[in-house]
This record gives sequence, structure tokens and C-alpha cells, in this order.
Amino acid sequence: MKKLLLTLLTLFLFACASHDKQNKHYYSKIEPSKLKKDVAYVQKQLVKMHPDLYWYISKEDLNKKFDSLSKTLNEPFTPNEFFFKISPIVASVHQGHMGVSMVTLTSPDSLKKKYKGSVNPLENFEYEYLNNKLFIKKNKSKTDTILQVGTEIVDINGIKPLDVLKKYRSTFTSDGYNESGIPKFFARRLNSFYVNELGFVDSIKINAVCADTTFYHTVKRTFKESKKSKKDLALKEKDTLKNTKIVQKDTLPKLSKKEQKIKNKAIAQQNKKAYKKQRLFGYNYKSKTFSKEIIFPVASDSTISILKIRDFSDGKIKVYDSIFSTIKKHNVQNLIIDLRGNPGGRLNEIHKLAQYLNDTTFVFTQPATITKRTTYFNLLKGKSPVTTFFSIPFVTIYSTIRGLKSSRNDLGELKVPIKSSRITKPKSLNYKNNLYVITDGMTFSAAAIISSHLKGRNRALFVGDETGGTFNGTVAGVMPVVKLPHSKLKLRVGLMTIKPEQQTQKEGYGVLPDVYIKPTEEDFLSEKDVELEYILNRLKSNKNALN
Repeated sequence: MKKLLLTLLTLFLFACASHDKQNKHYYSKIEPSKLKKDVAYVQKQLVKMHPDLYWYISKEDLNKKFDSLSKTLNEPFTPNEFFFKISPIVASVHQGHMGVSMVTLTSPDSLKKKYKGSVNPLENFEYEYLNNKLFIKKNKSKTDTILQVGTEIVDINGIKPLDVLKKYRSTFTSDGYNESGIPKFFARRLNSFYVNELGFVDSIKINAVCADTTFYHTVKRTFKESKKSKKDLALKEKDTLKNTKIVQKDTLPKLSKKEQKIKNKAIAQQNKKAYKKQRLFGYNYKSKTFSKEIIFPVASDSTISILKIRDFSDGKIKVYDSIFSTIKKHNVQNLIIDLRGNPGGRLNEIHKLAQYLNDTTFVFTQPATITKRTTYFNLLKGKSPVTTFFSIPFVTIYSTIRGLKSSRNDLGELKVPIKSSRITKPKSLNYKNNLYVITDGMTFSAAAIISSHLKGRNRALFVGDETGGTFNGTVAGVMPVVKLPHSKLKLRVGLMTIKPEQQTQKEGYGVLPDVYIKPTEEDFLSEKDVELEYILNRLKSNKNALN
């Protein structure tokens, strides 16, 4: 037992990296010989782990890019200077899940306690990028309320968003040759780009425009309140109440012990019910939204319903049992599934959803493609020593089983069967009526796969923009992160090619809408939902025609 505890303690100490060491590395120059080794390391890892590396780029062209970079590395670079050399090559593979992340500055070790739990000045903002302009899409700050939704960001600390896009555009990609997702991806990753430009800061100065008025606003880092400050505030409030000579009279009769007990029990049951709903539907406490939400947009007509799915990651998969029970209860005749802004998530979840949207047996995906039978052992890559220590037994068993189940097809591809590649029966509560799906450039990964399935089976009318994820699948499933030996940049690689059973001949593009509608800058600023309005007007016209 003593040896085990000593081993665990050693692993823990080894895992706790020094902030000062990380910051020192951020500024350090790395010798060309070591950078070339990192280039070779990236190339080796991609070939070893990525099952469809040459889907959108030829082997010859990719090898040329790596060779060319190695030959031109004749001077030392900092890690993030090297990032701008290596990440465009990784992005040229055109796999949106795969990418290189930068080394970031953090608080010094001497101030680690002070900055623990603090919120970066940029962290409270989400953006929309339209016509080379950056707008605030959501502001979660309680203090910087002057920055309303729709406020245009001209620059942050003098750095313009368009200049950031030009600098970082080659470092990220969507799947395939798709361009609809690029503005969405940029807006989603913008804070990380600005963090790299500004470094570790306690405040930022935003140059903004709202209602034709230009102004500057300083956003500061927020810190957690200490226990002492909370205690001082409580004492101050107590003193204030003590000195305030106001006599409060209870207008409600005092409850008996029995009545109070009943009241407390009712409150507890109500809280328990709310908590269960939050877990089931995936409540996000930061954004104050549910991952899945059922909406009835027409007050006088419950036969029209919207199922807003913000992601396939949060909440319980069994939530669809509840959702489609509600849909049946209200006799919904026109269901609108809103997948805009959905970055994807669990394959098992979209497979479950498909069971409610089909009334005959179906195959959802093809078997997954992997590089080697030992590919799942890569799950341990990039993990901390402590996590690796405890994960080894489970990963070994899982990887061995998955490897034994894999086999090569006639083309020599190594295929592994997954649950969604079997013949699947629909659920008894399956929805048979009219279906509409709204998509945009951020409809990615799992959200694109369920879109491909429904589009390929002619199950729904699609409205909006081309999906950011391609029609014919993606490389994801399991995505380990490996750290480059010398630059310490992090590389994320997908291990499984997931392809929907339905395929299209047009390779490298997303699911195309039947009715193409892309919101304008004016639509965004006026908070006009043009895609939803189109569907509701269409339904209204159809109803009037029948009458």
C-alpha cells in the first residue's frame, strides 16, 4: 500500500506542471533541428492514427508540404511562431476535428492562488461574423451590460477582427472543401486567437459601435470572491439592517410546524423535479439554456413544434423518449428540428434520434474505419500520468476487444462494426408526419451525420445554409491529443472514419438545403429568424390553401 501511494504521489507531482516553466517555454526559441523532429513527429502520428488521411489531399501533395517545411526551417522559432508553420499543413488535410493548438501564457506561480477560478476578460462573449464584421451574439457578463447583443466590435486593444482572420485563416478548416462553416468556426475560436495576440491580461479595451454610436469600453478580468470578503459583506448588510429603523410586519399568517414541513417537502420535490429535468435535457448553467428544448411557436396551434437541439453532447440520451411522448401527446403534424449552431457530439445519441424519425428498419452508418487493430490504444496518448495509470486496465480491455472485432473489406480497409452500423428498428413512438430541418455552417460532425441520414432518405425538407460537416462523413469518434516533443504544441487527431449509410457523389461538401436562406446583417441586428419564418409562413399558406 505504501508503494502504491508513493507511486501515485510521484505521478501527481509529475503531472502538476509549473506555470513559470510554461511561460518560459512560451518565449523560448527552439532550435531548427528540434523543430524538424516535431515536423517528422506530426507526420508520423497522422499516418499512424488517421484512417482517411488522403481523403481530400493526395499522399504526394501532403508529403511535399512536410518536406518543404523541414527544408525551410533554418532558424529558431518560439512554439507559437512554429504553430503558424505546422498548423496550415495539418489544416490542408481538410478535417475539421483535427488541428494544432497553441501554447498559452498563464499566471505566474507566485500568483496562482489569486488567479485560480478567475474569468478572462474575453470569456463572457460569443460572436457572429458577418460581412467581415464582428458582432456580439451573446454576453454572459453581469457587469459589462453596455455591450449589448448586436454591438459591433471594431477592434480589441487596437487589433481588428479582420486582421485576426487573415492571420489565422490557414490554421483551421471545416470538413472537406466546405466554406459555409468558416465564419462560424472563426467566431467560435476568436477568443483563443485574441488570447494568443494579447497574452495573459487583466483587462482589454474594446472599440465598439452600437446604434451608430462609437465608444470605448474596458472589460476587466473577474475574480472569485474570497470567503473573507463575503463575510465582510454579510456583516455590513447586518449592520445596515440593524441601523435601519423600519418595522416589518408579516402580512401572512405564521405556518404551523406541520404546515411548514409540508411546504418544505413540496419545495424539495419541486427542486428535485427541476434538477431531473436539467440533467435529462442538458442544462448549461453558464448560457442558461437547455441542450434540447421543445417549443410550440404558434400559440393557438400545438400541432406545430420546434425541437431545438443545441448539441448532441449534454443531457441524457433517453431524453428523446420524453420528447417524442410530448410530440405524440400534442398530435404534432409539423415538426421543425433546428440544428443551427450544433457542433455535434455523441454518435449513439443521433442513432437514437434516427429511431424516432423513421417508421421502417434502417442502417444508420457504415462500419467505422480505423488504421490498425491496436488503434484504440492511442486513447492513452496525451493523458496525464495519473489518468494513464488508472486508465490502462480499462483501455487495454476495450482496445483489445475492438481490435479483435475488426476485419478488412475487399478494398483492404480495416473496418470495425459499431452499434449504428447494424440493422435498426424504429421506436414505437416514431414520428411519421411532416419534418423540416434547419441547418447552417455550424451544423457539424454528428449534427451533419443525422442531416445526411434524413436528406439521403428524403425524410425532411431542409431550410437554411449548407452544413459545415460533409454529407459523406467525418473522421472523429475518438480523438486523442498528443503533445509535440519539443515545441509542446498539441495535436488532436480523429481515430475513426464515420460515414452515414447514405452517400452522395459530390464529395467534400455539406448537406445542401432544399431552400437556401442565409440571414443578412440586417436580419441578425433585428433578431429576425428568417429560416423559421419561412417554414411557418409556408405552413400557414398550406393550411389556408386546404381551407
